[in-house]
Amino acid sequence: MNRRDLLKLGTLVTAVTATSVFGATQVKEEPKKEEKIIKPLNNGDRVIIIGGGFAGLTVAKNIKLNNAKAEVIVFESKNIFASCPYSNLWFGGVKNVDYNNLVFSPLKPASNYDFDIINDKVVSINRDKKLVTTLNGSYEYSLLVISTGIEYDYSTFGLDEKEARKAYSKFPASYNGGFEQLSLKENIENFKGGVFVITVPKGIYRCPPAPYERASLVADYFKSKKINAKVVVLDPREKPAAKAKGFLEAFNTLYKDYLEYIPNANITKIDVDKKTIFYDKTNLKEAETTKESLVFDDANIIPSNKASKLLANSGLELTPEGWGRVKTPTFRSLNDDSVYLVGDVLGEYPFPKSAQMAHSCGIILGEQIAKRLNKEDPKEGSVYPQNVCYSLVSQNSGIYVTHKAYLDTDGKVKVKTELFEDIEKETFDSTKAWYAGITSNIFE
Repeated sequence: MNRRDLLKLGTLVTAVTATSVFGATQVKEEPKKEEKIIKPLNNGDRVIIIGGGFAGLTVAKNIKLNNAKAEVIVFESKNIFASCPYSNLWFGGVKNVDYNNLVFSPLKPASNYDFDIINDKVVSINRDKKLVTTLNGSYEYSLLVISTGIEYDYSTFGLDEKEARKAYSKFPASYNGGFEQLSLKENIENFKGGVFVITVPKGIYRCPPAPYERASLVADYFKSKKINAKVVVLDPREKPAAKAKGFLEAFNTLYKDYLEYIPNANITKIDVDKKTIFYDKTNLKEAETTKESLVFDDANIIPSNKASKLLANSGLELTPEGWGRVKTPTFRSLNDDSVYLVGDVLGEYPFPKSAQMAHSCGIILGEQIAKRLNKEDPKEGSVYPQNVCYSLVSQNSGIYVTHKAYLDTDGKVKVKTELFEDIEKETFDSTKAWYAGITSNIFE
């Protein structure tokens, strides 16, 4: 499949997904009446999973691995699985990485492990009736898993809905797979020179190292092509959110002429038409803040992230930041024992929002649900997830971090972090091996 075909493919998913990326409804959805129940339970148990990403598909597979008779349905609004992990390598032109390395079909694991995957959008959840309603009808469930990932919130950059749509179209975030990725790749390849801005989201967001890895690899690409360009990273934090020492070393040594990192930069407004970003720059040493502006030639505007509005609309308990709360040390919603939260949507625990953490949690949760369906003790809290996150800082070298969750003596789930920030070529090989391993585990 060539890139022209992929661009066509990208347009196919637009109609399904573009209506929900901002969290607010942009096109009025008219689900059929709730009374039309497409699949009643008929005295059996059914697990419905909303979201067919790294977490949702892992849960589905591991339920079936541990309970072959379980009925499992996965709803996914996108009709293509395009991986965000590894996409930065494609953006940066890393050798032997193309778009086919990012695209997978969930139909194969659905067939191999005998669960259903339905390309449809869930628009509401009735927890009293245990009913999920999609654009095409309603389905009863015994247990519900919500793994809806993230939605975008451009309001923290001072953009209203109209301006947000424009920013999303012209300077795609590419924090979701599919047409956003295709557009960002095209923007990078067509860049003729000047200032290329990458914004780091405010608050809690998906994959904390990703903007910095992307900045490194895009700068590497411009450098390799001898383009007169500078990547400017605007970060509201004092230093990179993850692996700060390693990223700053890469910025200051490998790309000192191609990359500028601006910390403590709080974006207040973006003029999309004039390609100008306005931000407050805080000088911590002088304890003063100045108002600054930056004119750019192109950009990767990554807005703040938030959980799906499905959680709030369903009356599920949320953290102050708006992510899902669960009963420690389980994945069960704080106020509904029949609802589980997993992946990026989860906010109760200090887990990094990464593919590996979603996958690790998905394995644990799948086994627990299978045991619950078998009327066995699910042994919640006996096993905790682990995470590894590799970040390339050049075409053939990188850094990484590991996380290990545990239950502390105070009854709270915490995470032990270990950093490996020396820039090494061996990390590149580990990155490839990790990606091959996690994708084959999910899709084969």
